[in-house]
Amino acid sequence: MTKEEIAVLGMLSYICNELNVFARFLRLTERQDDERGPVKFASDLQFHVVLRTLSSRVFEAYEFLKEATKKTEKLDPEMLALIQKSTEEIERLGASEGHAINRNIRNETSFHYKLNTALKNAGSLPCDADASVYVNSLDGNTYFVLGESLVFFERLRRFSAADKKFEDPEILAESWIKWSLEVVMLIKDLQANLFGIVLDRAKKVPRKTHYFVKSEVVAKDKRAVMPVFIQSDQ
Repeated sequence: MTKEEIAVLGMLSYICNELNVFARFLRLTERQDDERGPVKFASDLQFHVVLRTLSSRVFEAYEFLKEATKKTEKLDPEMLALIQKSTEEIERLGASEGHAINRNIRNETSFHYKLNTALKNAGSLPCDADASVYVNSLDGNTYFVLGESLVFFERLRRFSAADKKFEDPEILAESWIKWSLEVVMLIKDLQANLFGIVLDRAKKVPRKTHYFVKSEVVAKDKRAVMPVFIQSDQ
């Protein structure tokens, strides 16, 4: 393999690792309908932070694929064709509403900490916006509602005001998540196909292996919930 091929496959594997971790976190970060007050806020916040981070990683993955297509002279033509195809498929998703939501959220709420963004939102923040502070002796249990109200909730409110179909937060969230996961699957498929080319070139065949891990590091799908709070040892 050329240095460029190793770099592309290695970085794509790195990207898939991060996407897998955040997709798993998102799956385990369930919101309970019976939660109220600070408990509901903390639970929602955890879900939003994971989703925002996943969205930002998805965009960075797309930028990497566009950069990789420029390494045409040192990449295997079959590998290059697969990367170009995946990039085109992601670009076709760019016309979707979910892409617009992700782009705005990534630029303004999950990738940069910009004063101008906060100033823009502050200009339309309702005077009765929730600015509660929940403090705890353990920092992990401390939350400041104003930050989420100003930077995240206000951005979503302005997005909904611009497009009436998203006045229902559940519809907006569904479109947002759908686009993110569609891109994640395209990237995972690309990584699998590129790895298949490497195996063929090396004349290697994958083998199935079983590993046993302790039960405390395994969660049962659909019943597991990522903890929201930390309990003191005292």
